[in-house]
Amino acid sequence: MNNLYEYIDPITLPYEAFCFDSASSKCPIPAHWHYYVELLYVLEGRVRVSIDNKVRICPEGTVIFFPPKSVHAIDAFDAAEHMRYYVIKFDPGSLPHGKTDDLNLRSSLYGINTDVYPCCFETGKVREMKLFALFEEVLEEYRTKDYAGTMILTADICKIMGKLLRCWQKEGYLLPAPGVHPLYELSFDRILEYIDSHYFEELTVEKLSSMCNMSHSTFSMNFYRRYGKTCKEYITATRINAAENMLLFSKYDVAFIAQEVGYSDCSYFIRCYKKLKGVTPGQVRRRNNG
Repeated sequence: MNNLYEYIDPITLPYEAFCFDSASSKCPIPAHWHYYVELLYVLEGRVRVSIDNKVRICPEGTVIFFPPKSVHAIDAFDAAEHMRYYVIKFDPGSLPHGKTDDLNLRSSLYGINTDVYPCCFETGKVREMKLFALFEEVLEEYRTKDYAGTMILTADICKIMGKLLRCWQKEGYLLPAPGVHPLYELSFDRILEYIDSHYFEELTVEKLSSMCNMSHSTFSMNFYRRYGKTCKEYITATRINAAENMLLFSKYDVAFIAQEVGYSDCSYFIRCYKKLKGVTPGQVRRRNNG
């Protein structure tokens, strides 16, 4: 099965930083999610990113912010274009807490709703924030692993995040207060992994809420607070994203893919796919083969 969850060990790999180059690396990057924050700095070409099924075209100089648990995919706007970008991934829990700043960065980052917060920072704003040198230093420290490198790398990531937060604050976007009671945090982490591993089965809110030892209403309310969508909408999005990966990276026909991701009715699957993605599965397959 084509699971979307990307496991990263926060103990052995709290950070990751590298330069992606379409000339030497496989593209597109299929839809996936993880518990890390991921930052992209577009160096060359135009990048098509999908964040929770919203597509944006990002030119050179753009910085892209993927919140924890957001489902995202990355592709070139034009297959003929050379695409290159810096990537930084980090576990929010690895960042120091600013005691005088009155914000819980880790919990708040998990509460960011991509329908509300602008996750693509335009070239002019990026230039004003002077982010390029910080990205370069993070990649250099990660590559060389020199003495005290982790301290410098962490400080640079904090600077990047601080500048992005200030940019949001100036535009009226304040970090959200944690929307889920701390007692439910681990339950919701596990339930997302369960959905990702069992999306092709019959899943009901009743079943998932009982797995978390919550009532249907408590589960549904907290799920929506946490992810900005209902549990049913999340399951549908997971199935459709898994189907998109199969359309892009396999030769299976649409009817087979519909069955594999949990739809017994191919026509209904096509309608769900078009409603979420704006195109039909057949159009995706033809565009990819063209």
